[in-house]
Amino acid sequence: MTGMTSPADSPAGQAAAAARELYKQDDYVQALQDLSHDELRDRMSETVALEKVAIQEWLDSGDCYVISHAGKLHLPTCDSMQRFMDRDSAWFTNLRFPQRLQGDAPDDDPIPAWPILRTRTQIEALSSYTPCPLCAPMPVPPEARFGAKQWTHLHARNLKSKHFGTEFRSADGSILGALTKITTVETIDGLDFTAEFEHAEAPITDPDIELMYRTGMRALANQALS
Repeated sequence: MTGMTSPADSPAGQAAAAARELYKQDDYVQALQDLSHDELRDRMSETVALEKVAIQEWLDSGDCYVISHAGKLHLPTCDSMQRFMDRDSAWFTNLRFPQRLQGDAPDDDPIPAWPILRTRTQIEALSSYTPCPLCAPMPVPPEARFGAKQWTHLHARNLKSKHFGTEFRSADGSILGALTKITTVETIDGLDFTAEFEHAEAPITDPDIELMYRTGMRALANQALS
């Protein structure tokens, strides 16, 4: 979903972030001291509602991964992430004991942590990550970092005989396998282009499709990328 607006940048995401930020401001926290517990619960419930809308937008986008505070990558449905993703549960203690935000010495950090949400594009840009062994998220093969220097990108029309045997992937990381055949036929309607790959389900016929192969890997052309 490269180029699309992240749910974090949506009105709901911005409103949720702004609401959470308020609880870190001294003057806002001071104003909470004058509220009754019911009023304070209402104030927190408004924040919870904003956060739930923002979380749901992430989930509805279908492009949502969670990085734990220990740096491990998870799917948003991972059981270990539910205490962050379920905002009702995250705020439960505060809603039950609103006095945690009041008094001369309120809890040091009474506002529940927000999950670290990332899109596939953001995960691809990481130099490395450790997937959770339980939910096993694999947005891209570990070796397929699209922006990394070890990958060379080219359009299908630029394939030459020198590329035969080179292991290719499509731009989204899907394995195509070794290039086995290039056919360019001139017809009355123009050029008819076809490129065939060892593991591709069908030949590529669009000369403008972007492909990639590992730079300096032709010596290993007979080894499949896995």
